[in-house]
Amino acid sequence: MPMPALVFAAAFALAQPTSQPAPAPIELKVSPVVDLHFWVRKVAEQKGEIPAVAGLPEAVAAARAFQTELGPGALWGIFEGNFVGLESAADLLAAAEQLPETAQRFGGRTIKLREGAVRLARSYVFLEKPFLETVWPRHREAIESVAAQLRRDLLPKAPQVYEDLARHLDVPVPSRPIPVYLTAEGPWPGAVTARTDENTGVCFVAADASTGSQLVEVVVHETIHALDVLTGEGGVLNALRKRLGKEDLRDFPHTVMFVQAAGTVRKVLDPAHKDYGDVEGYYSRVPRAAAVVVPAWRDYLAGKISRDEALNRIAAGSKEKGGPKAAPETPRKDGGF
Repeated sequence: MPMPALVFAAAFALAQPTSQPAPAPIELKVSPVVDLHFWVRKVAEQKGEIPAVAGLPEAVAAARAFQTELGPGALWGIFEGNFVGLESAADLLAAAEQLPETAQRFGGRTIKLREGAVRLARSYVFLEKPFLETVWPRHREAIESVAAQLRRDLLPKAPQVYEDLARHLDVPVPSRPIPVYLTAEGPWPGAVTARTDENTGVCFVAADASTGSQLVEVVVHETIHALDVLTGEGGVLNALRKRLGKEDLRDFPHTVMFVQAAGTVRKVLDPAHKDYGDVEGYYSRVPRAAAVVVPAWRDYLAGKISRDEALNRIAAGSKEKGGPKAAPETPRKDGGF
């Protein structure tokens, strides 16, 4: 006897695999030892008296020595790219001990990577307990406040944010969440992205990096760096790099990231949002790039010109002589602001 149509339909529906929701594009993460590291780095960059926490002077000395070894630009990403999943200073020490003994940096310079990383990680083993007892409680409070803001203002519309970035920058929508570690403090500029051994990106954003929708833009901006890593040789940013001279490979693509992050936040999250580049002064620090990139990319985002036209305008503008000269800049970190 044939199964009644309604029962058959119900049985068929039960037999089908349930559709799984798409993974979130980003994942907010908190790790006390990651927070400890970025706090030490901030203290190490400051002048004046070191806070009275047992083990901190030794950790600051190790951080300063490692920064000297890394050289101009403080290329910490070669170390911080190993931070995903760390839960303790012992975890960090184990990761440091697995690093190559040396590494080649830009210009062919060789640095002693493992020695500096191990010294720093060992100092954290001694600092960890005093840090957790005296500093971490207030740091955790600051981090939780920022996490609550991001869960409210960014995460509900994160899929739309990353669809917009994918459309305009020709980058992939992440198939796995981009890890975004939140810290209470961090060295200037307060946010950085490092490349992992798996050729993905891990982002670190300090609660004191900015406020309001500018902080949301900071997170979006840092994840653009991670998407740039995922893209490999393709994407809009690499297309632009191929049209630029060597001296422009940093500031011009980086300024596109700023304008795009601000435009996406304004379009998807907050129509009243103002560019971090305007509010926090980034555009004024790179006047030559900003004078060309900002109007061209804004015209593209507004639909006034095509993406290829915007890239052509930026490339042509980068070759013009006699324009505004770039102001001296504080050396920036790998992938950060």
